[in-house]
Amino acid sequence: MPAQDKTQSPSSFMLNFPSELRLQIYDAVVDLSLDCRVARRERKAFTMQPTPNRDTISASLSIPWLNLALVCKTIANELQHHVQTSGNTAYQLEIDNLESQYSIAQTVTWLRIPCPPSNASVLQADLVFDLKTRFWGAGGPNPILSELYQVLNCFIHNGPLLVRRSPLAKHIHLDTLILQIRVIEPDPEEQRAKGRAPYSQATIMELEKWLCGDLKRYIALVVDRGLLFGAVDKILCRWPDQSEATEWEVSLQPIGDMTEWNTYDFAWGVPGSSSLLELNQSQSDVTAQD
Repeated sequence: MPAQDKTQSPSSFMLNFPSELRLQIYDAVVDLSLDCRVARRERKAFTMQPTPNRDTISASLSIPWLNLALVCKTIANELQHHVQTSGNTAYQLEIDNLESQYSIAQTVTWLRIPCPPSNASVLQADLVFDLKTRFWGAGGPNPILSELYQVLNCFIHNGPLLVRRSPLAKHIHLDTLILQIRVIEPDPEEQRAKGRAPYSQATIMELEKWLCGDLKRYIALVVDRGLLFGAVDKILCRWPDQSEATEWEVSLQPIGDMTEWNTYDFAWGVPGSSSLLELNQSQSDVTAQD
């Protein structure tokens, strides 16, 4: 067997593979999982304690299939066509509130980005909640609700980086938004160390049921308000085992006065974007005239 030419470039070496094998490589690279943390809002907007390990927060996204596309123009063209036509269009990220029962973390973690934002049709948000999470307070909704809403808002307008100098030329339109709930139960030993009795399994199940029900009531309010029309067609809320899944179809609804909602940071759109809320309002006006 002739010795491999050590001066052969990675691109020419890969182009020696049969096209079928290259497609299998592209599939494998696109399916690689990520662990990339990005800030959910501009840092100047943060009012809580600083996020630890700031050096692990990405100002850009290192996506394996995009990196592979940099090898050469031929591979870039092949990979672009493969990604556009593969049907692999489901993004996945993780959001948690393990440091505060009233607010989510200042960063979110991307787990899967298999295609360009223009091709994204599904977003699965894995919501990792503390068992003591509280969505509502005596004065109205706690920050966690508007923060979850704004993560979606920033994704729709800015893509997976969430914070950009300028928004996407065309906002993302999702066929389905999947909210998958996972609850972290308190460690029994930590509870005992604090002089507290561990939660019984019955209590844990009751709290999980209450938390899920409260989140579903919030989703129903947003859907009934018509805020997501034009950005999301369907919302699915479920547990990881996909039991007790609840589904909402997002339809055109009269939005009405948003003054109070905006007070709690439920404004739609980002700087430089055309607000979907304005579009929805104009559509609602037309519907009312009809």
